[in-house]
Amino acid sequence: MLDTCIRRATVIDGLGGPATVADIGIRAGRITAVGTVDDDATETIDGEGLVACPGFIDPHTHYDAQLFWDGTASPSGVHGVTSVIGGNCSFGLAPLREADAPYLRDLLAKVEGMPVEALARGADWGVGGFGTYLDALDGRLAVNAGFLVGHSTLRRLVLGASANERNATDAELLELRRQLADALEAGAPGLLVDLSDFHSDGDGRPVPARGADRDEILSLCTLVGEHEGSTLGGIFSGASRGFTQAEAELVAALSAAADRPLNWNLL
Repeated sequence: MLDTCIRRATVIDGLGGPATVADIGIRAGRITAVGTVDDDATETIDGEGLVACPGFIDPHTHYDAQLFWDGTASPSGVHGVTSVIGGNCSFGLAPLREADAPYLRDLLAKVEGMPVEALARGADWGVGGFGTYLDALDGRLAVNAGFLVGHSTLRRLVLGASANERNATDAELLELRRQLADALEAGAPGLLVDLSDFHSDGDGRPVPARGADRDEILSLCTLVGEHEGSTLGGIFSGASRGFTQAEAELVAALSAAADRPLNWNLL
């Protein structure tokens, strides 16, 4: 006896093959059959004319704060999105010193158009470490969610207010690497860097990620490659204007340093 049977749906299984009309049998929360299903079911859904497919993954979202007051990540669910990735554009809520919360709220308001009052009242800005941030969201979400480590957030934590304009010292680079390693071990899937000239903070200064030199970024990417299953993301001017040869070579160098794919968005 099945719990649910979806009848005559147009099934796209995500494996690259053509769509087929089929029944789907579900028992104990798992798909147990796809094709012609003869078993009885407690619930039967008429899927004729509808598409049944795996949930979509949105690799570029800014739900990092919203998920505290909206565990459904609306409106993504109504578009079939079941998994979201945050920490994009090099911004996130962790790791964080509580004293830097106003700066990060103003940054998100400037770059992403989020209301400062909603950010201040709705999210938990005292979570501190990356693992603590994940724990604060655990059990309250209706979507799968992963959060990259934002390079701007990381640099603000370690370099403070001067992160926007200068390179890290040797000691600061060691601390950046330590904080990144802690986040990766806590569950972050990777690192998001920003090498574009698009983003500025609430004071009109370049975002902290743009203060980093090539050596720092390569060092952090290399560290990401030391953690199994990790990935990279980046914001690049070339995504909108067309890549120069130098920028294209840098993107390739970051991916090669980590031996990982690097996701970037075409605008």
